Amino acid sequence: MFRLYLSERSIQLLNTCIETAKSLEFDAINSPILLSVLMFEKSTYLYQYLIDQGVKDDIEIEQAVGWYITERQINLRGKTTEGETTKDEKIKDNLQSEHDEDVSFYNKKGKILRYPVADETLNVFETMSNICQESNFECVEPIHMICAMFESNDQTLKKLFEDFDISYREAKNYYADRTIFKNEIIPYELSGFMSCLNNKVDTKKPCEILMRDKEVEQIWNISLKKNKRNTIIVGEAGVGKSALIEKMTYEIVKGTCPERFKDFFVISLDVNSLIAGTTFRGQAEERIKQLIEFLEKNDNVILFIDEVHTILGAGSCFEGEMDLANAMKPILARGDTIVIGATTNHEYEAYFATDAALSRRFEKVVVEEPVAKDIYPMIKNKVNSLAKYHGVKISKAMVEYTILIANCFAFEKKNPDKTLDLIDRSMVTAYRKGKPQVDKESILANFGIYFELFNGMSEDSRKEVAYHEVGHYIVGKFSGKLVDYNWLAISIMPAEDYLGVTCSEIRHDKIPFTNSEYYVDLIAYYLGGRVGENVFRNDFTSGAGQDLNIATKLAFEVVSKYGMSAKKDEKNNIFLNTPSYPMLTEKSTNFVNEEVQNLIKIAYERAEDIINENKELLEMIVKKLLEKQIMSEIELDRIWQQYFKKKKKKA
Repeated sequence: MFRLYLSERSIQLLNTCIETAKSLEFDAINSPILLSVLMFEKSTYLYQYLIDQGVKDDIEIEQAVGWYITERQINLRGKTTEGETTKDEKIKDNLQSEHDEDVSFYNKKGKILRYPVADETLNVFETMSNICQESNFECVEPIHMICAMFESNDQTLKKLFEDFDISYREAKNYYADRTIFKNEIIPYELSGFMSCLNNKVDTKKPCEILMRDKEVEQIWNISLKKNKRNTIIVGEAGVGKSALIEKMTYEIVKGTCPERFKDFFVISLDVNSLIAGTTFRGQAEERIKQLIEFLEKNDNVILFIDEVHTILGAGSCFEGEMDLANAMKPILARGDTIVIGATTNHEYEAYFATDAALSRRFEKVVVEEPVAKDIYPMIKNKVNSLAKYHGVKISKAMVEYTILIANCFAFEKKNPDKTLDLIDRSMVTAYRKGKPQVDKESILANFGIYFELFNGMSEDSRKEVAYHEVGHYIVGKFSGKLVDYNWLAISIMPAEDYLGVTCSEIRHDKIPFTNSEYYVDLIAYYLGGRVGENVFRNDFTSGAGQDLNIATKLAFEVVSKYGMSAKKDEKNNIFLNTPSYPMLTEKSTNFVNEEVQNLIKIAYERAEDIINENKELLEMIVKKLLEKQIMSEIELDRIWQQYFKKKKKKA
């Protein structure tokens, strides 16, 4: 539900309206009172606007509004004075009882605030709510009230504005160069698709984004350059690309950023909203022009564009028309504006990198998925924030258990997002069951359907999955060249598109020497599930077939792309076979196929050797896994140590 919060200044102004209403013996805020209070609030620009429009002084304003207030008093009391005249008899028809309804808002602490409002003035507050909601503004400033007054259907206000010769169109143009927020610099025309992230920062609370200092430092250094000060943040969905911008914005508002950026605003651009509704030729071009003009006028802005690849083609309805990407290239090159974009690895390569003129204006910052041991220290402040929101606690042990479960049941997604999402859902589960803190039951309740599937599996099916996954694990652990991998957990619980999973992660602190032996070990790991199944039943399941498909594709790349061979005497064999380079002849195709088969054969034999030498370990882990369904790295390491102690005694 959309909540509107009042700024401190808005609260003060509405309180003044209430006091004014009481002093004039009204029981609610009506339009003339609201207008009179806002007219003399110089920080809202309405007073200055009236002066600029030709209103001579305060007395003229006071007299004009005062007449309507007096007229309201006469109408409500039912009194008439002999010889009384009015400016417009129609106004009386629109005057109704003052206290028709309360309007509700919140302050920054979440306390509800209610204000009595006259019936015809409700339209002003409804319009104000729509303006804020459409522009994604949660905090109401006095300027929003003024914009709502110009847009509303309040007949009293319309008559007042006519008396002052004010039109909404003129007022809108006047406010174009003014601020929508007291601390923001977004013109009204751009407020529908731009928002100031500074206003979302609460420096009284600790920053929710922990770690990632290296990546943020990279972005600051790029932004401090003289030319081409633009950054593109690249990483998989869920790894925390937008979180870097949150951290930077927090540092700006807190004052811990580089000195040059202490007065800067971080403005987020929604490209889809920018283009939305521009059905006629030239409409999108006009919006883009307004955006560029805004960026050129304000040199204290950092523009953030999530899904930055969408600027390619944005606003171009016809072939040859200029899109947002091309329109921005000149200011990106000059360094007049700092632009930070974010996109995934795939979208960067598929779209952004293909436009050389655009991509060279950005410097790339890669955000990797955090390793398991770094997730808790990275998210603990966000977890505390979720706990306060839900009123449910969670221990460090339960957070670490959530990390394990998220890895097993959301294998295709990325951390820290998948862990935070599961914690959020688990807190909801605990709250609804009346539990003061999250326990294992609250976490696992989110995957009830997978437990039902598991309970419906036969004993043999469970064993097949167990032997398959343990086969992967053992081959991976014993493969000497895969030093860049951690093996985190094994699960035989069905989830999404798989019956079981062996969870692993890339270690960014270890760079392997990727020779042919490395790839043989990696292919052997993928084939380890087939070997494990073969130990149990001397047959293969469809899951093993999928592993063979992955292994074959990797083997093809090793031979055709990397020029590596299973044969020691074969070197420098690169075979291109793309639409641009159709150079794979029948002879070379046969050679590649032979090499791929050799790699698969060698890797399978390596996996077989590892598992045959460690069958006792295989059986130990399978037995425990069938009992527990999910085993963590710590639990697996315990069995590993027991096995080697036993093996050492036998020796």
